[in-house]
Amino acid sequence: MNRVVVILRRATGVLGCNMRSKILISRSICLLLIPVFILTAATVSPCCSLFYLSREGVAVFGRNLDWDDPVPGVVVVNKRGAEKTLLPWKGWWPAPRQAQPVSWISLYGSVTFTCYGRDFIEGGMNEAGLTVSEASLASVYPPDDGRPGVSCMQWMQYQLDNFGAVDSVIAHLSDLRPDGEGMHYLVADSGGRCAVIEYLAGEALVYSGSDVEVCAVTNTAYRKALSQMPMDRAFGGDADIASAKDSYGRFVRMAALMRDYDPEHDGDAVDYAFHILSEVGCPDTRRSIVYDIGERCVLWTAGADTTVRRLDLDSLDLSSGTPTLMCGIGKGEPGDVSNLLKTYTLDANREVVKTLLGPVRRNAETIGLLEQRGLTVAEALELIAIHPFQTGQ
Repeated sequence: MNRVVVILRRATGVLGCNMRSKILISRSICLLLIPVFILTAATVSPCCSLFYLSREGVAVFGRNLDWDDPVPGVVVVNKRGAEKTLLPWKGWWPAPRQAQPVSWISLYGSVTFTCYGRDFIEGGMNEAGLTVSEASLASVYPPDDGRPGVSCMQWMQYQLDNFGAVDSVIAHLSDLRPDGEGMHYLVADSGGRCAVIEYLAGEALVYSGSDVEVCAVTNTAYRKALSQMPMDRAFGGDADIASAKDSYGRFVRMAALMRDYDPEHDGDAVDYAFHILSEVGCPDTRRSIVYDIGERCVLWTAGADTTVRRLDLDSLDLSSGTPTLMCGIGKGEPGDVSNLLKTYTLDANREVVKTLLGPVRRNAETIGLLEQRGLTVAEALELIAIHPFQTGQ
C-alpha cells in the first residue's frame, strides 16, 4: 500500500498546468486506486500555488488558481452575526441530514472567492486577518467517527466565520471531520503565524511554528515539496528545479522569491506578491489573488486580464443584520469594486453552483451514489445552492 501511495503522489505531484497527456495518465491512476475520484472523472484537478510572505511590516498571502477549463466565480462579502448550518457531507456530495445539524453564528465578516457556491469557497480572509486557501492534494480523511462530515470547501468558511488566528484554527481541528475533495490548506494570520494542514493518513497533519520552513504549498505533500529545495541551484544544489512549472518547481520558485524579497529593491509587498504569482503562473491560471493581511485588503486579477480589482474590508459594512453581498470576479475597472457589489440572491448563487458542478458531475457513478442517499443530481445541487439557508443574510 505504501508503494501505491508513493506512485500516486508522484503522479499528482509532477503535473504541469497544461500537460493534458500527464493529466490523463494521472486520472487513470486515480480511477484505479482511489474510488472517490471515480465520481469526478470528467474533471481535472486544479493545480494551485499558495504562499505567505511575512516580514516586519509585511504580511501578504498569494494564491493562483490554475485550472484546465475556464472557471467562473464570484466574490462574496460575508457578514458577522449570520446564522450558519453545516451541510452534512460524504465523499463529493451532500450526505443525509442529521437530526441535529451543526450550526453556528459567524463571529467575523469575511471576503471569499468561490466557483462552487456561497460557503463552499476556494479561500478568503476575515476581518481579523485570518486567511485560508487550498491546493489540491490526494488526501485520506478521517473515517466516520461520529463527528459530522463537512465539505473541505465549507470547512474553510467555518474557520473564517469562527476564528481570528492560526492557533485557534489548530486548537479546533477536531470540531469537524473534513470529507470529500482532496485538498490541503495554507492558513495565516495578522500576527505572522502560518500553518500547513494536510490529511494524509486519516488524521490531521499540522505544520506550524518552527515546523514551517517555507510558508507555501502547491500540489505535493508539504514535506515532500521541502525535500526538493536543497537540490535546486537557488539553495546550493545542482538541479534547476525552480524553472519548471510542475508542483515541485512552483514550490521551490516561490521559496526562493520569498527568501530574496528586499523591500528597498523590490518595492511594495503587494506588487511583489503579484510578481511571485506571475512567476509560478501558467496559461491555465484563472485568477491570482493577493490578501494584504496587514491592510485588510483583497486584490485580484482574472485570467489573462491583468486588471487589479480590490475590496477593502475596512470600507465594507460587515455588521450583523446587513445583507450578504456578491459580484463577479471579472467585473469592474481597476481599483475598488465595492460599487459593483449586489445583494446576495438564491437565484444568483444557484447559477454559480450549476455552472461548474452541473455539467461535470453527471455520470453513472454519481447518479447511483446519490440514489442511495435518496437524491437526484438536481436535488443535490439545490442543497448546495440554498446553503446556508438564511438567504436574507
